[in-house]
Amino acid sequence: MTASDKNLLGGRLGWLAMGAFAAYAAMGSSDLAMAAVTKDGGVAALPPGAGAAVKQFNIQAGPLDEAIAAYEQASGVKVKLTLPNGTIGGFKSQGVVGSYASDEALRLLLDGTGLSFQLENNVAVVGVQAKDTVSVTSSLNTVALTQFTEPLTDTAQTVNVVPQFIMQEQAVTTLRDSLRNVPGISIAAGEGGNQGDNLTIRGFSARSDIYLDGIRDFGSYYRDAFDYDAIEVLQGPASVQFGRGSTGGVVNQESKTPRGKEFVNGTIQLGTNQMRRVSADVNEPLTNFVPNAAFRMNVVGSQNMVAQRNVAETRRFGIAPSLAFGLGKPTRATISYLHENEDSTPDYGLPYFGIKVAPVDRKNYYGYARQNYLRTNPDVVTGKVEHDFGSSLTLRSTLRWGNYPRDINVTEPVITSAPVLTAATTAAPVATATCSSTAATPCYSLNTSLSQIQVRQQLIPVKSVEDILWEQTSAVGHVKLGSLENNFVVMVEGGRERSRPQRLVYASVPMTSALNPNPELPLAVGATLGAKTWVSSQSYGVSFMDTLKPTWWLLFSGGLRFDYFNSQSNTAAIGTTAALAANRLDKKPTYRAAVVVKPRRNGSVYFDYGTSFNPSAESLSLTANNAALPPQTNETYEVGTKWDLVHDRLNINGAYFRTNKANVYETDPNNTLNVIPVGNQRVQGLQVGAIGHMPQHFDLIVGYAYLDGTVTNSIVNASPFAALYKANDPIYGQAPYFINPTGFPLANVPKNSGNVWVTHDLLWRFVGGFGGNYTGPRRASSTALVALPQTSAPTPIANVPIGFKAIEGYWVFSAMLRRPINDRLDFQANLINLANKFYIDAPHPNHLIPGEGFNAQFGLNLHF
Repeated sequence: MTASDKNLLGGRLGWLAMGAFAAYAAMGSSDLAMAAVTKDGGVAALPPGAGAAVKQFNIQAGPLDEAIAAYEQASGVKVKLTLPNGTIGGFKSQGVVGSYASDEALRLLLDGTGLSFQLENNVAVVGVQAKDTVSVTSSLNTVALTQFTEPLTDTAQTVNVVPQFIMQEQAVTTLRDSLRNVPGISIAAGEGGNQGDNLTIRGFSARSDIYLDGIRDFGSYYRDAFDYDAIEVLQGPASVQFGRGSTGGVVNQESKTPRGKEFVNGTIQLGTNQMRRVSADVNEPLTNFVPNAAFRMNVVGSQNMVAQRNVAETRRFGIAPSLAFGLGKPTRATISYLHENEDSTPDYGLPYFGIKVAPVDRKNYYGYARQNYLRTNPDVVTGKVEHDFGSSLTLRSTLRWGNYPRDINVTEPVITSAPVLTAATTAAPVATATCSSTAATPCYSLNTSLSQIQVRQQLIPVKSVEDILWEQTSAVGHVKLGSLENNFVVMVEGGRERSRPQRLVYASVPMTSALNPNPELPLAVGATLGAKTWVSSQSYGVSFMDTLKPTWWLLFSGGLRFDYFNSQSNTAAIGTTAALAANRLDKKPTYRAAVVVKPRRNGSVYFDYGTSFNPSAESLSLTANNAALPPQTNETYEVGTKWDLVHDRLNINGAYFRTNKANVYETDPNNTLNVIPVGNQRVQGLQVGAIGHMPQHFDLIVGYAYLDGTVTNSIVNASPFAALYKANDPIYGQAPYFINPTGFPLANVPKNSGNVWVTHDLLWRFVGGFGGNYTGPRRASSTALVALPQTSAPTPIANVPIGFKAIEGYWVFSAMLRRPINDRLDFQANLINLANKFYIDAPHPNHLIPGEGFNAQFGLNLHF
């Protein structure tokens, strides 16, 4: 290794120091002025063609002319060169090995050469990149998941991809903000101590359905976006691909991996919400040490307040190194590590007053500034080995260890409006409800002045460690028998998951003023150790997925999976409470079947049927109360269409679907200690979407979802006066003491939601972007009404109004402006929530978390 090589390598790694970006970027360089090189050093190319079939490539690194000849033979695509005579001999290719669509394989073959291509009618024209050619760092039509055998256009399921270029334009920093680009997803607040990303997909909770590179990302934490190549959302039951859960769908985080070229990318951001954020992405080939090896490091440091909220603050650090061997070879290996540290001041937002958010200052913080905290430290280590057995079979094996410590103390603000109920007696023959502010637990009627209301500060402390040890092995095969093509995936996976939560119990619940809370006051209430629980599960799954192609315009797909899920729970004795133990074993098959018809090569129409299941211990929350319950079961029917337009630069899709959920767990109204699996729910609706990456920086991502979520069968008593209910009683056995919620809307499911984001070239080399998100009205609960007392005096129950806690719909708009300063540096400004709209972003049945107000972020994007 020469001295210059050592200096180069040392300089690259030195970029991880936060202050170095701006100084280095200011050095304009004409040698990087070639329009053919993208910002990350990669080849400029068009999005891959949707109609192309996946083929097996085994093209080794070497001269580009030899690589193109091998590509033509493997793909059947004719390649035309538009380069000056005698120049192609100076280009080298890093090769391409694996299963890809023809256009994606050509993109990888040209990666790092500075050349681009256009593919049309099975002819690829390769040459120097035109000025307006788009640069693509992640495919619009393929995903990295092993579970898929076909391009997305030929996949009979709604799959939404949020590529890296959209995340960069919007300057998103978290998984949650990335998912605002996907219709059909709602954000929810944490439940108890389960802080972290809580989502609803197509009307059903997906808190346990978040994956990292195809394996369950088990922990409860807020995920930073610094190491994302793309986000993929599979909508609809996906147990055949992923195992338990996935009623509404799954979210997969696709990590950045080492590549065969050297580059440095970095970003510095400052914001009006006191944001300070620095990130770096360094990729270094290690060919001087190990042939066909590369190292990549992503790192981030971030700190910010929350616009229009007092006290709440986010402080995060993350690092994600990865090392790859055998790039472009038949045998490849990657080892990666992810560490994210968060030490933040959490925010449980504002209280309800009746069925709506309390009309207080949106900035009010009802917790303890110095004694509320959210500390998470996930560590995830992943090793993957894959080998190509010729051109028809690839074997992949991935081993994952993850450890997710969390330590939380958060304050939930509550204004109590639940009255004390008094049954009728001989002396007082009418049952009454009394809402007294002088009761042991003060109750405030809706005519009470806010200046007289005290907010309960319900403290929720949890300390827990979750961990996972998981192995996943898959074989991806491509077989052709005559004219019949057959693509299949066989997968075997399994391992251990554990959770060890420890709770504290506070002796009393402090209170503070509704109008003028003082978060600087010390927490004067003592705490004792509460329940300590150990939950462990051992599980495995075996699946087979297959796609048959009798002809290019007809595909039949099917899948079968068997899951074994065995869980044990032990709760230690506390005081006079005896130790508890529970066990549950579920063995469950799931299925999937689909047919795809292609009216043209660039489009498809499909029908899909799939099943999934939710065991009682799905999120490792097994108790004696639910250990005997069989799994909840789900099935979905979906009809949809997908098309690739504008020379495969624009993908559009639409689908109608219906998901039925059976065996929903419900509380027995005749014995509230019992939970029984008798409920049914249904969500049906339609989704449409489009994503494009086109010339003149014309990028767009658009989506709309209509969701009709309904409780179709229930025995739950939704009445706020259920404490007086008596079965078969002529008075207390009917309304208002018993109200059946059948026909009620599902919680946190807006009927209408949508998103739009568009960018385009402006004058003087500026690029502008504008977009918005709409979320329709939602209910906080699907099976619980609340009383709305109008006075503090005893009131006949028949005269007490009742209602659902509800959240209003809203629009939020944002904008972006970007301009290159020189070849290595861009300036970018993002304006978030332009109208400073007050809205509830994450609802919960007991509290409401507002979205951030207007804030501006200014950044410098470095690329070398």
